This record gives sequence, C-alpha cells and structure tokens, in this order.
Amino acid sequence: MRVINFLPDDYLQRRSVRRANLVCLGLAGGAAVLLAVAAVFTYSGAKGAAAERAAVDRQYQEAGRQIDQLKALEDRKTGLFHKVELSTTLLERVPRSTVLARLANHLPAHTSLTMLTMRVEETEVRAPETPGVTPKGKVETVKVKQVRFRLEGLARTDVEVAEFITRLNADPLFEDVDLLFSEEFTYEEGLTMRRFQLSLRLSPKADKILETASAPVAVKADNGKGAS
Repeated sequence: MRVINFLPDDYLQRRSVRRANLVCLGLAGGAAVLLAVAAVFTYSGAKGAAAERAAVDRQYQEAGRQIDQLKALEDRKTGLFHKVELSTTLLERVPRSTVLARLANHLPAHTSLTMLTMRVEETEVRAPETPGVTPKGKVETVKVKQVRFRLEGLARTDVEVAEFITRLNADPLFEDVDLLFSEEFTYEEGLTMRRFQLSLRLSPKADKILETASAPVAVKADNGKGAS
C-alpha cells in the first residue's frame, strides 16, 4: 500500500532547524543565567572583600592615630621632664630671678631684652685629682651639667651691644659669652635699631660666687686701743 505524504518536502528539515535553534537558545539562556549567577557571586565576594579591606584600613588608621597620640604623650612627658630637670638644676645653684636681675643690671642705656631661654647641657671636664695620688695614663674626665642661656635684645648701636658683652664677661657669674648675630632693622618709622642674640653659660661656681657676694663684711671691733 503506498503512503502518501501530504507534508512539504522541507518540513522535516525546517523542524530540525527549529529544534536546533531552540536547543541553542536554551543553552545560551542557561549560559547567561550561569554568568549572571557567577557575576552576582563575584560582586558579592568583591563587595565583602571591599568591606573587609575597609574595616582593616579603619583598624590601621585607628592604630596609627593611637600611636601618634602615644608619641605625642611621650614627647610631652620628655619635655616636662626636661623642664623639671632644668628648673631643678638651676634652682640648686642660683635662683632664676637672681640671674635675670644680673642680666638686666648689665644692660646699657637704650638697650632691652626681648627673649631669654635656657637649657641644660652635659660637658666633659677633667676629673678632680685626689690629693696624694699621682695621675697615670689617660686623663680621666667626668660629665657635668651646665646651664646655658640664649638671650635676644634690642639696642640702638653696636657700641651698646659691645658694652653689654663687656659687662657680662666681667661678671664672674657668667662664662663663655658669645655674640651669635647683630643686625639692623627698622623698629618704627624713622627709628633704626639693632637686634642681637647672645649665648652665655652659668658659671659652675655660681652658688659660691653669690654666697661670697652676699656674705656680710667682717668689721674689726674697736677695743678702745685706737688713737685717742
């Protein structure tokens, strides 16, 4: 019995092509879904990593801030210790008011001080010799703490600056007087002044010098045997 096919000749071929297209579309859709899922996971992971990195950065910043605060406290403590040491070292030998008064008394006319600072410095000096012991070999030295002053002032001329330096050199309370600079500048309209800066050191024997200066002068009593 002969079978009569009423379908077009290319029907099966077109149906196969459509099936193939549907399969490709399905595969493409599945791949797109997988890519979307992968992108979502990647974005979530990147977002989580970024959040963790931001948290770590904040921790580092906080740690850095705490370290800076600790350094600031250490610097402040060191500065306070230095000020205490400076004041103690100076007060053990001579009051600061006495030093300031001596400096002010040595100022020539038309000369003034504008700033005074002081610091403690360690200097190596020759160790005192023991009586009856002959030194042998290398000379021994010891470190002593000395107070150094730096002052700034105003004067009309270099002559007044030189006079101030001469007076300080003549005072046994001070040593190593050195002129750091002296320069001319306009103080006010029509008035020219000289700005100068000096460096000097307090004598290691400052306390004994002051004691000697303040000691009462002994007066020999008149026992009546003088001239009548």
